[in-house]
Parts: sequence; C-alpha cells; structure tokens
Amino acid sequence: MSLMFHLFLHFFLSLLAGVITWFFFGYQPISFLAAFFGGVLIDVDHFIDYFIAFGRNFRLTHFLKGYQFFKNDKIYVLFHGWEYVILLIIVIVSIEVSGESRALMWGVTIGAFFHLVTDCYINPGMSFKAYSFFYRYWKKFEIKELVTREHYADHVLRYSQVKNILKNL
Repeated sequence: MSLMFHLFLHFFLSLLAGVITWFFFGYQPISFLAAFFGGVLIDVDHFIDYFIAFGRNFRLTHFLKGYQFFKNDKIYVLFHGWEYVILLIIVIVSIEVSGESRALMWGVTIGAFFHLVTDCYINPGMSFKAYSFFYRYWKKFEIKELVTREHYADHVLRYSQVKNILKNL
C-alpha cells in the first residue's frame, strides 16, 4: 500500500472519529482536533524511531522508506499502543469529565482506536498484539519477534538491498 493512501486512510478515519465525537459530545472544533491528534499525529512516534536509529542525521527519503527499521532491527513506535486507548477509557469513565474535556478525551481515544485498527489491517506482518506497547517491550522491540516469519524474511531480503546505504549513515 502506498504511503499516500495509508496517510489518507488515517486522515479520513480521523474525520470520522471527529464526526462521531461531535455527534455524541458536541464541541465541534475540539472534537475534530482531538480526533486528528489521536488518529493522525500518533504517527509522530515514527520520527522517534528514526532519530533513535540515525541521531540527528535526518533524510526525508530514508525516513519515508523506513530505513530506521533496517538500521536497528527494532520497532518502537512508542505512541502506538492499545494500552493508551484502554487507559483513556478508564480515565474518562472513572473520573467525572464533562464538556470540552470529555469531547477532547473521547476524540483522542476514538481517533487512536481507529488508527490502531487500521494499522493492524494495512501493515503487513504486524499482528494485533504487536500494537501493544507492553508486548513490544517484552519482546525487546525486536522486529523478528513482532512480525510474521514471512514478513521478517522479506525484511532481511530488503535489508540486504539497502545495507550499503545504511553503512554510510
């Protein structure tokens, strides 16, 4: 799947999350901004993975090609986690949150939920459990432990094609 379609899908589902949040909780601008934050800006954590792998040596083309995953054989994506969605739901239900704060929290939660569900379906080789932060931590963020055998074999093959590029970074 192309990166542009991937991003479009997250954007579209964030709009849907904003509509749902607005319908149930009101506060139109907050509902849409919160859903966008939870559904699209969650991907900011891919930059963290890149900077862990390469430091401040940023190259957009290498980032877009996912070279950070080849450089260190790890998948951190620290903001991608079912635990955050569950925690937000517990917080919303446990404490008395009303008005704009309620719309904000539900918008982020629904947006993040849609994002994670979408990622489970459109990212080849990644399972539902691989989107758990604690599961990734338990597996030491090792790609080999987080993806299917087929996907890992493809990863190793692609690494052999880009390893000379990575040596120069």
